[in-house]
Amino acid sequence: MDLLPILEERERIAEDILTNQQLVVDYDRKRNTNREALNKLKKELKDEKKLWVNLGDLFIRMEAPKVKTLIEKDQTNLDHEIEVVRNSIKEKTAQLEKLETGETEKMKGFNLRGLTAKELYNITGNITEDQL
Repeated sequence: MDLLPILEERERIAEDILTNQQLVVDYDRKRNTNREALNKLKKELKDEKKLWVNLGDLFIRMEAPKVKTLIEKDQTNLDHEIEVVRNSIKEKTAQLEKLETGETEKMKGFNLRGLTAKELYNITGNITEDQL
């Protein structure tokens, strides 16, 4: 049994996990920046017709509703990307655990997810359908 390929695989998976965790942090920072921009649009810039927007290396003057729509789409995309990367982290962590210990029983609860509002309503009935 050659130990070197196993160690290389473990190191590669661990590196992927760390890279993905940093990616989640970066996406979250951008999501927070977008949230701040949306709040500023709603409170301080609500009377503005056109706004300057930084798109990568360019500054473009756009109409305020288009800017808001653009930021909201970016928020949706970021939420989706964060979810994809987090699922990838869970899968790679399970792979790493299997390589290290040869079993996955310890990681059984790692794939749990929270209840949605609708699932919680179906279980408890404490909130109204309007709150979903």
